[in-house]
Amino acid sequence: MKHSIYLLYISIILLLGCSKEDTELEPAKQIDFAVETIDFKLTSKNNTSGMVDISGRIVNVGDSFFSEETKQTFYLYERPWGTAINSNGNLIAKKEFSALEAGKSITINFLKEWDPKMYSNGTFCPTYRLVIRHDTEIDVFPFQDSNPTNNMMERFGSDINLLF
Repeated sequence: MKHSIYLLYISIILLLGCSKEDTELEPAKQIDFAVETIDFKLTSKNNTSGMVDISGRIVNVGDSFFSEETKQTFYLYERPWGTAINSNGNLIAKKEFSALEAGKSITINFLKEWDPKMYSNGTFCPTYRLVIRHDTEIDVFPFQDSNPTNNMMERFGSDINLLF
């Protein structure tokens, strides 16, 4: 009997300690990082070639994102002419991040010497691919990308020749 009274007393305390606010779940976050652009900028030039800054930018078009661990990475690849369509090519730069406010962006850069005569008329030029990767393999990632169709972009390197 004494045992039952203690259980009843503990149950009442627990029930009084809970409120409706405690039981409501936070609305699901809309996480959406989008590849925004791949840009080429001529930084220096001599008679036959120049240094080109190849940059890729992603933007958070969803809700603000924060993680205690790095859960997101984006990669910039150079894809030589003839690279299989299912291959990203050669990794030339990557950036990891664990936080990105809504509407904010992050940029990644790579400097490359470019000789437009090597790619006359734009033939056999490499392409550049920017890819966002969500790290769901280490453990269960609590947020899912609400639009995975905007996680990759590709741009033809022949556009670099237009800078000369």
